Amino acid sequence: MYEDFGTILNRGFKTWVRNLNICIPFVLNFFANLILSIFFFAIIGVLYLAGSTNLIDPAALSNEELYSLLWEGFTNNIGSSIILILAFFLFGMLLQAFFTSGAIGMAKKASETGDTVFSDIFRSGSRNAFRMFLTNLMLALISLAGIVFVVPGALIIGDLGSLIENPKIPVEGMGILGMGILLWTVYLLAINIVFSIAPYALVIDELDPLESLKTGYGFFRENKFDVFFIWIITIGLAFFNSLISEVLGTQSVLISGITSFVPILVLSPLTAILWTRLYLVGKDRKLYDPYDLLSDPEGF
Repeated sequence: MYEDFGTILNRGFKTWVRNLNICIPFVLNFFANLILSIFFFAIIGVLYLAGSTNLIDPAALSNEELYSLLWEGFTNNIGSSIILILAFFLFGMLLQAFFTSGAIGMAKKASETGDTVFSDIFRSGSRNAFRMFLTNLMLALISLAGIVFVVPGALIIGDLGSLIENPKIPVEGMGILGMGILLWTVYLLAINIVFSIAPYALVIDELDPLESLKTGYGFFRENKFDVFFIWIITIGLAFFNSLISEVLGTQSVLISGITSFVPILVLSPLTAILWTRLYLVGKDRKLYDPYDLLSDPEGF
């Protein structure tokens, strides 16, 4: 069914209001990664302190002495550190992939039928988590490929240590390095926009990672302005929330707390619904009209 951009925004917003429970996977993802981070730093701390030759109570040390102690522990456990960092990073990506897939599954169900329930998280997450993980990994590698823009400037400068120690010192190649960083930033923004719909294509149509990237790119080519406008809305809302936090959050703990949870409770679920509805409309899928549903949601 066809919907213009204004209708997508209007009905997407109404779908979100009717299904506020779509924030649940984002909340779960936040707490899961928080627990994972605490667990990671605890293991790293024990590993580094145990690997140090100085058996001193860390609480009795100054910051400089503690950093020195941790550095000694790191140098004694470089291999274990790399393995731990990589393992926790990949596991964190897998967790995020599961909950992101669950959120998109809920958004799809809500857009098609008007309602979604808690069990949709696990149904969609279990089906699509690993493929979402692979897709995110591929996008990360594609983004990392943009480092080629920085290489020429870095090669001309040579030793970056002197630049880090004293940034005011004129260094040959700084202009080229700055241009490379700018080009890499533009490249990252382009990748983010062009493949923004790929995760939704993967979950909604249950595609393979490569197929989801290809479909996402094709969808962008056919719907450039709609994709760009929703991307702008997403970035704009996040920027506005950050601005409020920066201006008013320093004066009020309450405002700071609210703005910290707005992305999880409001922005992420709302934009997930908008992206989902845009993709479903673009694929001419049958969607519900909010005005046709006068009953309460079927469940939490």
